[in-house]
Amino acid sequence: MNILTLSAFVVCWSTVAGCAPMPISAEDADPVPSSRLYAFSKKLEGEIVVTRDSGFAGSGCTIRFYIDGKPAADFHSGEVARFGVTAGRHVLGAEPIRMCAGSGIGETEAFVNAGESLRRRIAGALVLPTTF
Repeated sequence: MNILTLSAFVVCWSTVAGCAPMPISAEDADPVPSSRLYAFSKKLEGEIVVTRDSGFAGSGCTIRFYIDGKPAADFHSGEVARFGVTAGRHVLGAEPIRMCAGSGIGETEAFVNAGESLRRRIAGALVLPTTF
């Protein structure tokens, strides 16, 4: 084990909460910059608010978020974005890209009612319900 790996390990264990992926509230997260927002930016019948967990573990990976198979945004650790969608069923997906590519895409269904703001979080390559 080289000294850099050992140092990172010691730092992580001394501040466990800072290393482990942790849910973050949409209010506390940084917005995804407009340069990494690709679609679903218009207000429509409903909204999906997506946050990516914060923390050191996995923070070097960019996660591409999809709505109905279309790239919607690229997320870094601790970021949030809001997407306008029509009411009804949608398929949400998350996939590590660039240096973390190759682990596949995780998908889930979401039902959005008119006037609803649905919250989801990205944890690894999973899109999960959240109260944050």
